[in-house]
Amino acid sequence: MFSILLLFAILGLTSAQRPWVMKWSPESYGPDGPWNAVLVKMGSGRQEIAMYAGRWWETWVFLSDYCSNTTTSPVCYAEEAGLFDPDMSSTWDNTSIKLDPTGSSWEDLNFSPTNAVPVSGKARRARETMELYGTTVPDVDLISISQGYQTYPGGQSYPLQVGYLSLGAQDVNQTFDKLGATMITSWLWNGSETISSYTYGMHIGSAPLGIVGSLMLGGYDKSRALGEVSAQPHTGSSAPISLLDISLGVAEGGSPWKYPSKAGLLAQGNSSLESGVSVRANVVDPYIYLPQSSCDAIAAELPVTHNADLGLYFWNTDDPQYSKIVTSPSYLAFTFVKDNTNTQNITIKVPFALLNLTLEAPLVTKPTPYFPCFGTEGTYALGRAFFQAAFIGVNYGAGIVGIGNWFLAQAPGPGYSQMNTIAIEESAAELSGSGDSWEETWASHWSPLTESNSTSAGNSSTKTTDDSPQSTSSASGGLSTGATAGIGAGCGAAGLAVIALVAWWLIRRRRQKRSAISNFRGQRDQMHPMTYSQYSGQSERVDWGKQIPLSELDNSRPNLGPYEMGSGR
Repeated sequence: MFSILLLFAILGLTSAQRPWVMKWSPESYGPDGPWNAVLVKMGSGRQEIAMYAGRWWETWVFLSDYCSNTTTSPVCYAEEAGLFDPDMSSTWDNTSIKLDPTGSSWEDLNFSPTNAVPVSGKARRARETMELYGTTVPDVDLISISQGYQTYPGGQSYPLQVGYLSLGAQDVNQTFDKLGATMITSWLWNGSETISSYTYGMHIGSAPLGIVGSLMLGGYDKSRALGEVSAQPHTGSSAPISLLDISLGVAEGGSPWKYPSKAGLLAQGNSSLESGVSVRANVVDPYIYLPQSSCDAIAAELPVTHNADLGLYFWNTDDPQYSKIVTSPSYLAFTFVKDNTNTQNITIKVPFALLNLTLEAPLVTKPTPYFPCFGTEGTYALGRAFFQAAFIGVNYGAGIVGIGNWFLAQAPGPGYSQMNTIAIEESAAELSGSGDSWEETWASHWSPLTESNSTSAGNSSTKTTDDSPQSTSSASGGLSTGATAGIGAGCGAAGLAVIALVAWWLIRRRRQKRSAISNFRGQRDQMHPMTYSQYSGQSERVDWGKQIPLSELDNSRPNLGPYEMGSGR
């Protein structure tokens, strides 16, 4: 009898450890996106705040007095995502941790690993509870920002807008003189034992195109990882990978360029990059940070103009090439070393539809379409612009320093499949992707160019007409009247057939698009507070019951995060 009860207890525990599905905001954010963001509730007052997910170590949150300084802008844009008011929480603690940063003076803040757009501000370390719509995580490791601004290449300073949510690091906890702070994923695994591993899988999606974000702690949505998945070691504080090349291509139909594809853009104009370059996957930064020569090489193939003040490229929307590129199946392809070996590569394709983003106030005075390549001499990184089209996952290695992989795969377009929840095991060194066709997930959105309206076909036709003597008729070689009439009748019938075919294709495309939008809305409405069964695909509410106390902090391992604040340290 005892063995039967034990078996049921084990089965009950196993069934409870499902991936935790994070809730995404129905709104979009940022002056350079717009971008999707996840929702959390902070403090005993359960204040709802939207954040960009994917930071290592500390979570960065803006405090309610952040808007008191109107020097950089009379408008407090950070209010849109939400500010945290410590006076409304009985669990707020910003005094116990003595380690810098302090709030005594303005200092440089390493807000992101790239530091391409420096951030200055006032901040303190803190701890606070965080609710994930169904469970509460105590003592979350925070950097609380009371003042701050970012400075672009032209010297202009702009206020910050959205905080960063940490998903983990090389350790389970971060300790400060025996005082512990934790991260949401590590606590769900090591504290409440809600999830089966210290891992996550994420696709941030695209707010402009209606691709809802997907973030699961302890697992991933397999429908968001297409084909092969590359696995490579992380450092415990960052996710590096070797980028070999960047190219242009077209998935189907005609090309908006004079060629169907073009490679070698990474090293064009800089031969020192021919063997590739190391880049970081950094989902919380907005742009694609590359050598300036690489950005310029890509931009030379596009109707864009470089804006030196912002370090970005503005789309020339009046150029006929603009609409051809951003609405057709054309893409920017990034080729990486796969699985940290020298024998295999993996390519992630980013459609230009996702690289047609919008700058808004306070960065510009009116909405401006832009191409998000940012030339830098600092750390090269792939930010949110890239990860609209890519899946990222991390196995933190059970909180043991030097152990664990991160994962990269192609993500789908607006026509992605139904959610397929998969738990990630503690020892997982690789993940499997779905067999869905990437092209099919985009088919209802993009408009392939025909041979007649593609640039390459147009140029070829023009050249043939101008240069070929056979293209002009002579008086001695004309057709008979009967032959001409016959050809005319045949062309008329063919024309009617073409018109009928085009009409059928337009009706079919519209139905597919409606189906894709309906799919999106249905999946969006299903998001947490529910967890999902990977077997049935059905959702069910879960009552996690009494919260399990946080486990003892292990002081024997290195635990300080890599991004300390303040100049000179």
